[in-house]
Amino acid sequence: MSFGRTFKALTKSNDRRFVALLSQQAELTVRALQVLEKLGPEVSGNAELVDQLKEIEREGDAARRILIDELLHTYATPFDREDLFGLSRAIDDILDAANETAVELAMYQIGPPAGLIEMAKVLTEGARHISAAVGELLDHPAVAADHAVRAKRSENRIDALYHQAVGQLFDSKAEMSQILKSREIYRHLKNSADRIDRAADEISVIVIKRS
Repeated sequence: MSFGRTFKALTKSNDRRFVALLSQQAELTVRALQVLEKLGPEVSGNAELVDQLKEIEREGDAARRILIDELLHTYATPFDREDLFGLSRAIDDILDAANETAVELAMYQIGPPAGLIEMAKVLTEGARHISAAVGELLDHPAVAADHAVRAKRSENRIDALYHQAVGQLFDSKAEMSQILKSREIYRHLKNSADRIDRAADEISVIVIKRS
């Protein structure tokens, strides 16, 4: 095999490696948000789920560290290094916000506020589109771009649900401490949606640069 063909094969292998690492991160965010959907009304019954989320978050951090190490030691990358780093960071932030939701529920010793499960389902849908987009970046960038657009729609739905939930919260007769704690939980969910939007934008940038 000639040097040129060998180098091309090597860079192609690296292309797949980066996409595999990004896909691993994205799949972990889907898993984490699915765990949020399972949270029950009783605080004592959610301890195992909170532990699951913490473990998924650690797996996500490990995948991101490997990706960064690959960036530092790889000559040729399939996309701009800054774009790979930015997309990895945005996906990691989705997972971090989901984890913070569960951690604070446990810390405040409260059950999920009324709007959490519906918001978590929409977030899961958005994360699935991010995961699908990442998987198509190399071979079908137009499909990846379409999934990015769909992910952004999920973020828009979360905005509406967030404002509705917070409005109902302050209209309720709950104690102020409960209201403030629940609002913090909703804020983490909204942050997760904002990170989905950012990840979708990072994907769109990569697609545009490759077109």
